[in-house]
Amino acid sequence: MSVTEYITRLTIKSARDLPKTDRLSKIDPYMVVLVNGQQFKTKVKDDNENPEWNETFGARLLKHPSGLVQGSLELNLYDEDTFSDSYVAKYVLDLATLTQAQLGTPLTFNLEYVKDKYKSQGKHPTITIQLDGLVQSFYSLRSMFAAMPGFLTDDTTSACFIPIQESNGLIYVCVDYDAGGKIDFKVYVTRPNVPIYMDLLVLAGAQYTKVRRKLFRDGHAVAGGRLTVYEELKLDDLPVSIDFNNLSLIVFDSHPLSSTNADVVVTAHGWKGAMNYAQAREKLRDVECDDKSQEIYMTVDAGETMLLVDYDRDDADIKLAVLASPSTADKGYDLTIRGQNVNKMSELYVPPIPKLHGKVHVTRLFELDDLQYGTRFDDIEILRFQLSNPRQYTIQGLTRIMG
Repeated sequence: MSVTEYITRLTIKSARDLPKTDRLSKIDPYMVVLVNGQQFKTKVKDDNENPEWNETFGARLLKHPSGLVQGSLELNLYDEDTFSDSYVAKYVLDLATLTQAQLGTPLTFNLEYVKDKYKSQGKHPTITIQLDGLVQSFYSLRSMFAAMPGFLTDDTTSACFIPIQESNGLIYVCVDYDAGGKIDFKVYVTRPNVPIYMDLLVLAGAQYTKVRRKLFRDGHAVAGGRLTVYEELKLDDLPVSIDFNNLSLIVFDSHPLSSTNADVVVTAHGWKGAMNYAQAREKLRDVECDDKSQEIYMTVDAGETMLLVDYDRDDADIKLAVLASPSTADKGYDLTIRGQNVNKMSELYVPPIPKLHGKVHVTRLFELDDLQYGTRFDDIEILRFQLSNPRQYTIQGLTRIMG
């Protein structure tokens, strides 16, 4: 039976109670890690017997079909010296002894001296590491899906593009690896102006799901130029130890209900020219204000959405707040810029969060990112859709990333 290559995010966190290696100064420690033919080295911490590294590496591991991880993880402590570094202590972890419960939690081991002369100091050095997640490597995933129709890879960026088969090439899931063991999940739509609406959801362990969204008006080439995409969804702040069965993609059929120009909304409330928060608070009519966060709320669709101008930073951010109510449960919303490529972010709150001192509860926020200087309210559109026919997929089911 063959083994499968997996990767994990290995973090060398800290060490404690390290010995001196000479009489004149404290140890200048660094760690050298060996695992399955790979070598990683931390930075040197000068004159530090209790160093904090918190350095993360992407380590490849081999897993037997029985579920056991094979091989060993060797942790070697060195002291940097001008002429010749000293090998001080080590610990060897048998990876087959790792349990699922140990992934994602700090593990502390007693280092063993390699020379008896260090024992006389009465120090008992320890090393703390953490292994986050255990997912199939790029090469394993590429091999597993090689025969799937429409499957693509980009070997230069270590990315796999997996089509959702029943979408007939319309929707792809991208698994994008980096050298530090981090994995990004992206969802692509390969045709423009398709009547679908998509969401990525973390179903457990998070109050909100943050999704980066991009629209490419004229298409954007990925997979080494072999695939043109018009929309991208990407999960932000994804924990590396997540259970990918709890990470879902939901696809709806969508039917346009309304398109509201943001200039119409702000003009109805008395907006004229550029305004700072104090001016907007004084001059605008029929708005709700939060002085602490410097936010101005203007109704778009009563009981459903509010346009939000957020002055919390140097520049005013434009957001759309979707209210928690029965009328929004089967609808989709969007905030976009007419005729441009668009970068935006959406946050889904479960449960909804109170705003305006509890007057309203917000279930979703849309925010436009990287607004070009001079973007007018007249360029911003607020879209509203009727959603139907939901199809739900788990990332694990689509990618089999956990094996």
